[in-house]
Amino acid sequence: MASGSATGTVTAVSGSSFTIQTTGPRVGVVNALTQTATSVTQRDYPYVYGGGHAEAGIASTGVRAHGSRRHPVGFDCSGSVAAVLAGAGLWPAGTGVPNDAGVIASLRARHLIAAGVGRGPVEVTLYDHANVHIFMNIDGRFFGTSDGGGGGNPNGGAGWLDDGAPDASRHAYRAYHFLPAVVRSSTTAGHIIGFELTDLLGTTAFQVGDVIQVGYQEDPSGALLATSVAYPGSAVMSGTVSAIAPDGSSFTVQTPAGASLTFAVTNPQLLQGVTVGDTTEVTYTSNASVQTARVVTVTATGSVAATGGPDTAS
Repeated sequence: MASGSATGTVTAVSGSSFTIQTTGPRVGVVNALTQTATSVTQRDYPYVYGGGHAEAGIASTGVRAHGSRRHPVGFDCSGSVAAVLAGAGLWPAGTGVPNDAGVIASLRARHLIAAGVGRGPVEVTLYDHANVHIFMNIDGRFFGTSDGGGGGNPNGGAGWLDDGAPDASRHAYRAYHFLPAVVRSSTTAGHIIGFELTDLLGTTAFQVGDVIQVGYQEDPSGALLATSVAYPGSAVMSGTVSAIAPDGSSFTVQTPAGASLTFAVTNPQLLQGVTVGDTTEVTYTSNASVQTARVVTVTATGSVAATGGPDTAS
């Protein structure tokens, strides 16, 4: 299997998978939209009703048709538009995607779009038939699952639509353009990558907002299987566990030199099997005055304090 690594910010975590968004070079928003639309087109996803709605930017099986045994992965109209927006930082990567009308409502509430067609050499316009269909124009080139013409992706899925966009002039469709200040801005939003958790990874302690480096393998179906997680900028401390909070939210380690450090715990499973008196090696990250444990390895077992039961970490 092919293997590699990627570094980015965690945007979503579920029981069996997680998503990161990498940081790319600073580019113009329109260029980022164009690059993302081209990337989606090249993957040749089929049209899937509900596809891309669970996490913006990630193709999914969506809602399976009644009686169908197939589970194709792809995008529907609003899922594909949100994927392109997320690739340019205009939609929060990893968040859920509403229907087309919900996409418009959210963008208007965030003051990113206004009614009407965009003007000038740099413009991005959404065309929406409320609760029916949505597609977009990126700097003069149309993208979506359909724009009313016969061109585009032969699978009927998301892609560039170079056929004149007849629906753009229909009265049923309302146009909304991104404000000039938005399309003329820049972004460092990079690729959105989804990974499946594996037994090789063990207990995870990352959460949304963390920056992690993921080692992965690609299986024959194209799924990326996470095999390791590292934390850029992390530090390591070795010592003896002197206290564990009753709820498992923190613990304290004392070094042989007598220094103590208390670590926050975001995943209680990290402390499974750890007791007061154990010698441990803790990989942790720091944010302001909080040290968060990411990996806890017991290197030697000890004995619980004679008082009976774990002490309370301060």
